Amino acid sequence: MHGGTSTLREKYDVVIVGSGPAGAATAKALTGHGLDTVIIERTQLPRYKMCSGILFPSACKHISDNFGELPKYALSKPVQVKGNRVCLSLDSPFVDAPFSIFDDGPGLGEDGVNIKRSELDYWLCRQSDASIVDRCAFRDFRQEGEEIIVNMRRADGDVELRTKYLVGADGTLSKVRKAVSEDFDRGLGLIVNYEEWYVGTIDLEPGWLYLFFDRKVTGFFACVFHKDNQIVVVTGVKQHESAKEYFKEFAKVLRERHRLAVDKKVASHACVIHDMSATNNYYPGKHNILLAGEAGGFNRCAEGITSALLTGKAAGEAILESIESGKPALESYSKAVAPEMEMCNTVNRLIEQSVGVNPFTRE
Repeated sequence: MHGGTSTLREKYDVVIVGSGPAGAATAKALTGHGLDTVIIERTQLPRYKMCSGILFPSACKHISDNFGELPKYALSKPVQVKGNRVCLSLDSPFVDAPFSIFDDGPGLGEDGVNIKRSELDYWLCRQSDASIVDRCAFRDFRQEGEEIIVNMRRADGDVELRTKYLVGADGTLSKVRKAVSEDFDRGLGLIVNYEEWYVGTIDLEPGWLYLFFDRKVTGFFACVFHKDNQIVVVTGVKQHESAKEYFKEFAKVLRERHRLAVDKKVASHACVIHDMSATNNYYPGKHNILLAGEAGGFNRCAEGITSALLTGKAAGEAILESIESGKPALESYSKAVAPEMEMCNTVNRLIEQSVGVNPFTRE
């Protein structure tokens, strides 16, 4: 199902770059307020996003409260995920770690939900009254008085959009963040993640997210999970290490210790994540340009969906407050996301205490 409008207008009240949960939550918070809002996505929708696709209890509750019941077509099997099974070293047994250790609060369920990110993200966006334009890439912006002139690239040429509010919800390597501050990204540590999808068998029970921290198989952490009768194997490494070399070693361990037998390799993907939350290094934005989700550094030790939803909603509400008060949206947004910054820091500290090392920095 294709999901973009074919035309762009010259002016919008709010331009959101990125169609993931952060962008969708921003648009949803603006719904019903009479604002002309557009979500811009550089690829064709629905689009694949490398992710475990496991909604933690907080994310499940936020979606239920703000978007409604998840559509069945966005669910993967097994639908319920019981929690994490953690292997600190290859010589130690798995330790069961329920989601409540890192994700606890009133009204939360115990289990996570297994979803297809491509279908979830697109559904979330369509729950708002924003226009959705795909195959349209953010290039840069300039300020003209109170207006932000956003330069976009499409297959048929560049397009300029005029807006008062710009939200960067475009992930780890956010182009909006780079356009706001060219120097900020130079200090970031990056983690490369590589995954392969298999049809086959493995001696690991479905319905759990298996995490491996042994340095022999990862420079970050490695994981295994089941999705729609397929086995997904992932490992991550620091920026200057070889993800594929670590992956080979991890796959060997899975074959020898957990009886991984591959009938067919279905797919492989790679992505990059940053160390912003792991180093308490956030960038919420500037004036009326807000950065939500991973673009702003919000990530609960590699669980980014919850942070994206919460900070996206905060961005939308900050824009509404800015319109009413006449003050820059960043003023209220910075206050609103402070609790999520602390939550990200708390989860990262808990992981570091449990593992004995910061997975992002390996220090």
